[in-house]
Amino acid sequence: MRDDDPVHITIFTLGSRGDFEPYLALGMGLVSAGHTVRLATHERYGPEIRDTGLEFSPAAGDPRHMIEGEAGKRWLESGRNPVRIMRRLLDVSGPIFQQYLEDCETAIGGTDAVLFSVLAFPAYHLAEAAHIPAIGAYLQPMTRTRELPSIFMKSGGSRLLNLWSHIAVEQVTWQPLRRSVNRWREGLGLNPLPLSGLYRSIYQSMTVLYGFSPAVVPPPSDWPGRISVTGYWIRKVSEDQQASERIVRFLQNGPAPIYVGFGSRPERQPKELAELVLAAIRQAKRRAVLLTGWGGLSTTDSSDDVLVVDDVPHDWLFPQMAAVVHHGGAGTTGTALQSGKPSIVVPSFADQFFWAERVAALGAGINLPRRKLTTESLAGAIAETADADFGRKASALGARLRAENGVERAVEKLGYLLGAR
Repeated sequence: MRDDDPVHITIFTLGSRGDFEPYLALGMGLVSAGHTVRLATHERYGPEIRDTGLEFSPAAGDPRHMIEGEAGKRWLESGRNPVRIMRRLLDVSGPIFQQYLEDCETAIGGTDAVLFSVLAFPAYHLAEAAHIPAIGAYLQPMTRTRELPSIFMKSGGSRLLNLWSHIAVEQVTWQPLRRSVNRWREGLGLNPLPLSGLYRSIYQSMTVLYGFSPAVVPPPSDWPGRISVTGYWIRKVSEDQQASERIVRFLQNGPAPIYVGFGSRPERQPKELAELVLAAIRQAKRRAVLLTGWGGLSTTDSSDDVLVVDDVPHDWLFPQMAAVVHHGGAGTTGTALQSGKPSIVVPSFADQFFWAERVAALGAGINLPRRKLTTESLAGAIAETADADFGRKASALGARLRAENGVERAVEKLGYLLGAR
């Protein structure tokens, strides 16, 4: 097969909108290059996928319904502890896991190659059974290295501790699933995987594309050549990707506001969080756009200085802000950094802490962990982002990220990999 021969590719991803949009951008790039792309994910995103010309294959579960339940809320309250995260993830996914496996088997039919996100790893086993290439397409750095700790661990350790942090997290995520995964593999006609885990049998040989920028996470020197950091997978803003007249009018009627949104996390006390944010905005004497999210903020108090919205394209909105307050999800972090505006990252779960630390280390924003979020701390962070040094560093980094075109680089890499098979 030549590099330019079209390929039928199925992309598997699960999760919230931030876990979906980068893969939609990647899929659209692959279609523009002449390939056929099927996106296998939740039914919630089906209409949007079909509108872009991609094939759609539904996967079990509605992410919003899952995280709004008690088990989902407990999962999102696991902090950075990988043991709690894995144990509670099984509580959330257990009821639909068998149906998800069946949906994956349906989605892979007629496929020449498979791409999959971290949570969609079952697709790897199906690809192995079908004897087709499987490529990890990840938004977070998951490959072992001595130069960075696991995303679930704090930075600052030795090279040996960094390596052991990856091994420990691999085991934490493998052992609870080992028996059920091996039973499933045997049903597919595959050999069981060893007690020691996935590293030797899978991770050492698997090709991985990372959808973040080397300017944000420089590729460690001990990563092998099969690992590629392509840049962020973000759709280019098009003329038809506009917000409502109400939002446009608000932006035009005063100085650039602050954006505040905490992604898909449902809050146990959404009104109290909204009051805290509004009080911080008033204390900082700024205008703001508040995104309600999936239960993250609960307020209807739009005013001359505060606009409350349910949904708005981040890549359209963020460049028009003075600063962006967000939760630190991988997709949102990439869009915020690409906008060239300073970030205030308020992490509370899993890899969000890692991205908050990276943003602060780059001088492009402030790391304000959720446990330290108060009216005073948020107001102080908003005032601090007005410092010219933050603005210069965020602007320079944003310009560099926009010039990378991560989708194009990923499509080129995939063309080479799949053309050479």
